[in-house]
Amino acid sequence: MKEFDVTVISATINLGAPFSEMIALRGFVPLYLTINQRLPFFDNTLDMIHSTRFLDGWIDFILLDFVLYDWDRVLRPGGLLWIDSFFCKNKDLEDYLDAFRMLRYKKHRWVVVPKLDKDGEEVFFSALLEKPPRPF
Repeated sequence: MKEFDVTVISATINLGAPFSEMIALRGFVPLYLTINQRLPFFDNTLDMIHSTRFLDGWIDFILLDFVLYDWDRVLRPGGLLWIDSFFCKNKDLEDYLDAFRMLRYKKHRWVVVPKLDKDGEEVFFSALLEKPPRPF
């Protein structure tokens, strides 16, 4: 990534293994945050945010709104929000999808598939969304 002048910042939890140290050894920047903290970046500075199995159906809607609007704050116009394998109960899906729709991002990819290990009660949601330019 260094030859392309790319900086990757990754947040993880050290549960039973030194994940943050492994991130640092690969040249990435480990970030220690809780889910209810704002990201330590200026507004409109990040090109991409990727989340996998971080936000899932356990999160309440107030905290989900906080996280999504903080991501919106630091993502630059034209930047990408990549939600990968968000899962929730099938009955709650529309409520969670409405939270993502409220951002009014351009949809490049928007997929909902059943989670096969839960007897059809849970689904996965994945999306690649682009932040639109907004007037100040």
